[in-house]
Amino acid sequence: MLERYYITPEGSYKFGGNYKVIYTPVIVVKTSDHAHVYLAGRTARALNGDVEPKGDMRGQIRKVCEAIELALASCGATLADVTRSITYTTDMKAYFAGIDERWNFFKEPLPTSTLIGVASLAMPEMLVEIEVEAIIAAERLRLPDAATAKVVKTTC
Repeated sequence: MLERYYITPEGSYKFGGNYKVIYTPVIVVKTSDHAHVYLAGRTARALNGDVEPKGDMRGQIRKVCEAIELALASCGATLADVTRSITYTTDMKAYFAGIDERWNFFKEPLPTSTLIGVASLAMPEMLVEIEVEAIIAAERLRLPDAATAKVVKTTC
């Protein structure tokens, strides 16, 4: 049996560029032996959806990594469980100047990683966006309770 969980974690922003809910931040696909965690691209956004810190690549990398940690924790995963990452940036030079901030979060052994330069992200102030996938043992899966997060379960 395959179970899917659609999670909107408490403490993370939930809005698109138009301040409306337009996606699910975390989706977990669970089988009998493991859970595959898919995390939507995280950007440097405050709870109200504003981008911060504006114009600061290192600060945005930190904020993005903190948002990734929070989203992973919502289902029992950690940064050590990440197997794949995709990073989008609007400024490669600034990204590489601040990349050591990312290493404060992602430790050895590092996940696979793809870096893509883009003309723009969802909001003009965004400089970096990172999406990740993680895999954990099924028994480690921890779902937030309904009082702290929206969780929808489907069975296939």
